[in-house]
Amino acid sequence: MTASSTRSAGRLVVVGSGGRAYREYSFRSLHEDHTLSAVLPAEPTWQRRYLDSYAVADLSDPVAIADAVLRLAGPDPRPGSLAVLTWDETAVEATAEAAAKLGVPHLSPEAARHCRDKYATRSLMARAGLAAVRYHLVTTVDEAVAAAADLGYPVVLKPRALAGSIGVTRADDEREVRAAFDLADGAAFATLPTGHGVLVEEYLDGPEISVDSAVHEGDVDVVHIARKRLGFAPYFEEVGHLVAARCDEAWAGEVRELVVAAHRVLGVTTGVTHAEVRLTSRGPRLIELNARLGGDLIPFISALATGVDLVKAAAELAFGRRPDTTPVRQDTAEIRFLYPAGDGRARLLDLSGAAATAGISHASVIAEPGDRLLLPPRQAIPRLAALVAVGADEAECAAALDHAAATVDRTVDPLPEHVVVGAAA
Repeated sequence: MTASSTRSAGRLVVVGSGGRAYREYSFRSLHEDHTLSAVLPAEPTWQRRYLDSYAVADLSDPVAIADAVLRLAGPDPRPGSLAVLTWDETAVEATAEAAAKLGVPHLSPEAARHCRDKYATRSLMARAGLAAVRYHLVTTVDEAVAAAADLGYPVVLKPRALAGSIGVTRADDEREVRAAFDLADGAAFATLPTGHGVLVEEYLDGPEISVDSAVHEGDVDVVHIARKRLGFAPYFEEVGHLVAARCDEAWAGEVRELVVAAHRVLGVTTGVTHAEVRLTSRGPRLIELNARLGGDLIPFISALATGVDLVKAAAELAFGRRPDTTPVRQDTAEIRFLYPAGDGRARLLDLSGAAATAGISHASVIAEPGDRLLLPPRQAIPRLAALVAVGADEAECAAALDHAAATVDRTVDPLPEHVVVGAAA
């Protein structure tokens, strides 16, 4: 299907989508500047208003993606007139392979595999001697117990190739290792691969941050460092993020060096990336490098804090151009996700009081009435709403978010007695 468009002559094709609450701002930003098309797994709904054209294809099939892109671009597109971009974690590898077939600027298929496979990331970082994290890849619960004994408690168990902290658990003894292995081994998310083993890693102490970078021809430009808010221990649910335009902490230089080196070792030379790092007592340690835009609306709050739109930067890189990532604002922005008070079905959520709170720039509903929400680890990311504050500093954002969150009724309707809440939604 094709609609009329008066935007730029170059065509930008987005592969995949993500949920409306988390990715509509990305489509809106690209729609402002580009003739925008999409390859989607199903007919578009809310995405349609931002698209000049679209195609439906199997997003796990690189050939199907490449064929769909060519149908959208038309025969023999001019050099430099076509770009391909994905922020959908489930489509990162297939999109990289499709882009290679099409000959457009993009992350290489090999680099995509290195980033998506946590075992490959760990192995390559260790081989390069880059602040390595001790780990074992296991396939049985007894192997996991032996690995934990070798590493020493506490340890962290995680699926080899999932995302969003799904199935990731800290374990402090053998009993917890056995439970954590079952969780990681049985975890699933969309079409991401499973059944390839579980990583048992040494526990990394200290706070967690994320680092978003724009990479052009191997040159890594760190755009911002975000402070990650974690909850629901011993799981690693991401309940919020904070981005400050300035980051002058003593560890910032060492973090940048680690992130730049990780790009080199994993072979990432193009695109916007999202690295996750722990600030341990022994120095920064890479958790993972994601070959895509950050999730959880992190690029959205980054633009509010710095004035740099990482979505637009990703599009420029997809066309082979170096984006301008010079900050034009010096603010702080923080997002906080609201969770239900307990397991249940979501009610109609009233965010009017939160939206009216001084300092709150964005308030959006995530869970629709009737959605079943089970608290971690029984369900991945069971959120009710997102609140974003912008202020001069962290304290100002926290005060606004505390006030806004207090106005939201997080009560949910109880589940029927016959519903087993231990099962995934």
